[in-house]
Amino acid sequence: MNTKLIAKKNTSGFSLVEMLVVIAVIGIIAAIAVPNIGRINDAAEEAKSKRNAQNLASVYASAQAAGLDFLVSGNEGNTIAKVVTGATVSAAGSPFNGTFFGVPNLSSLEQGRAGTFLDLTADGMLVYLPGGGT
Repeated sequence: MNTKLIAKKNTSGFSLVEMLVVIAVIGIIAAIAVPNIGRINDAAEEAKSKRNAQNLASVYASAQAAGLDFLVSGNEGNTIAKVVTGATVSAAGSPFNGTFFGVPNLSSLEQGRAGTFLDLTADGMLVYLPGGGT
């Protein structure tokens, strides 16, 4: 009796072609995703700048109503810097006595970016411009 042993093939791995297909698909997905991630980061940075600009304009208006003057005539950048530094009302009898008005911890880079959405009007108001300043 002749018995032949039949060798079994081990088929538990991936072939080279299957691996190349998977790598190609991952490459295509990465090529689509990377530019989108950049746009998402840009949009987030713009939203942050707008939020900071709104905060600066709001604090400026509130401080003016409380009797503080952050205005540096004709200089939007220095006015913004004064709002960031802030001040405390020290007027006896004022309902705002002891109240701090400011936007602390805003870096100079963030101030500059927020400044693109702010304008200093002729009457001394710091106003928020959602579409950006001139």
